Amino acid sequence: MRKRIKLITFNLGNLSNKAIKKIRKKNTYLIGNWCRETKNLYQEKTDTKILNFYNWDKLKEKTEDIKYILSVYNKLLVKLTKNLNSIHKTKYNKKYWEFLINRWLMAFIVDIYSKWRITDYLLQKYDVKEFLYQDLKDKMFLPENTFHHNIMHKTQSSFTHWCLRKIFKYRVENLNEKKIKISNLSKIKKTISKNKFKMYKTNIFNLSLFKKIFLYELSFDKKIYFYLKFKNFFINLPYKNEAISFNKNFNNKNLRKDFFNLFKNSKKGFEDFLIKHMYHSMPKIFLENYAALHNCYLTLNWPKQPEFILTTYGHYYDEIFKIYCANKIIKKTKLFIFQHGDGGYFADDDFYNIGWDKKLCNKFFVWGKNTKKGCKAFFYTKKYLDQTPTFYSSINGKVLLIVYGFIELPLRPPHGFIDAYEKNKIITFNTVDFVNSLKKNIKNKVDIKLLDDSIDSVVKKSIKYKLKKYKIYDEKRSLLNNLKNYNLTIHFYLSTPFFETILFNKPTILIFNKKIQFNYDKNFYLFMKRFYENKIAFTSIREAVLFVNENFNNLESWWNNKKVQKIREDFCETYCRNFKTNSDFKEIFK
Repeated sequence: MRKRIKLITFNLGNLSNKAIKKIRKKNTYLIGNWCRETKNLYQEKTDTKILNFYNWDKLKEKTEDIKYILSVYNKLLVKLTKNLNSIHKTKYNKKYWEFLINRWLMAFIVDIYSKWRITDYLLQKYDVKEFLYQDLKDKMFLPENTFHHNIMHKTQSSFTHWCLRKIFKYRVENLNEKKIKISNLSKIKKTISKNKFKMYKTNIFNLSLFKKIFLYELSFDKKIYFYLKFKNFFINLPYKNEAISFNKNFNNKNLRKDFFNLFKNSKKGFEDFLIKHMYHSMPKIFLENYAALHNCYLTLNWPKQPEFILTTYGHYYDEIFKIYCANKIIKKTKLFIFQHGDGGYFADDDFYNIGWDKKLCNKFFVWGKNTKKGCKAFFYTKKYLDQTPTFYSSINGKVLLIVYGFIELPLRPPHGFIDAYEKNKIITFNTVDFVNSLKKNIKNKVDIKLLDDSIDSVVKKSIKYKLKKYKIYDEKRSLLNNLKNYNLTIHFYLSTPFFETILFNKPTILIFNKKIQFNYDKNFYLFMKRFYENKIAFTSIREAVLFVNENFNNLESWWNNKKVQKIREDFCETYCRNFKTNSDFKEIFK
């Protein structure tokens, strides 16, 4: 028999203290840790039961989730292609529409599926006798464009609650709801509105003597950028941005209704719910404002028939670039996308990483000679190095701790991932324990670089609470520009900075907990084994601290020894290698 509960799916931080006390009663449950009103991970007080359905060990189920998501994506893409052509009176193929809507559609499916699977587990075990809800109007969450949709689902707990309420009302017949007043509705509306992402049209002077090459939003160091243009005899010069505002004449109020009437009724279930929920989740740029977007495309002064388009970021959220690119790649133009952050070493063909990018382009260039399917060998593009620097310890050199805080919202299905709140606790407690265990002379040299996306900056507040005297820098402070000030970097989460400090030959230590990471492919785990053997990675805070305390004054002998440098070189060659002027760029356009 299922236990009867009262269920909360919104963040308690949206309520007054009086309201919180009122709803905290027996058999009241929070659906997940993102509903907490946590202000400090070291001062948690809650008498409300909290559910957690996330399980990192269910890796087979994670793979099955991905297969299912891809099957839903492909079926929906066919339907959307047909219906978008019908509503806009066009005849574009699936490739065209996929390039336009891919980033939104995949994020939309993964987001809703993640919440759907959580409700699967909950409804198997519990009977929701009362669903507490906040009255959030559908029109609040109607996205203007891809960025607007994706930033809402990634950052707004109100958006999560709105989605979950829709799911429960769809799945539970005669759901008993109780309305709870929102104390900060105006703040929620303001936050959602400011994330609409202003659109700009960039004027570009492009001249090619031989190959017709067009560059857009390319994350290359200036020297590498110059070398690419010099070797291929072309100029690509952005010179003016123009803000785009869509003419209201293009806004057809009935178009959305007419579009969704084109979908045939389907059997009740996840896919049927997706289409129903899409009514309020499909960006206006693909429906009401598509005609205006197409008109904007026609006014671009970009190359009419480029042979090659190169980008790093443009295909994500720049709707003008996307429609330009979509119109070109359905003809003879080849699209090359370049890696911008760590990637290419995850299981499941990098589905939650570069897998989405590889699907869209002719070639996907990665930072090293990664032999993985769909990866084209290249090099690290964000910073030019004449040669790999030799590490020399500086008397005034400090220790940089690189720390992450994650948004606690349910952005991934519960299989093969840890709950983000628990992830934040592990990272925060590891950071504080590490610093407190250092020798005093080393403690005094510590700085912290924190990239914190947690709700209400709870990771930063918690670290500050325990480590009051230490400087905490955010992402605005460039890692690469300040790396010279440090003798040692300590990473509490494996991400892009780890690859960069290894490439720049800066002594690097990784505090590794596999359950706060995605699972990796076999090749990467072989490197991890070598990292453990050479004291580059530790699974124990205690062992890492002992190593640093014993070796900080003699880092050169550890880091510069042949064995450590050999693994560093092998790792960089595979995942993050340096640019070689005599050999690189030769094969790029072949």
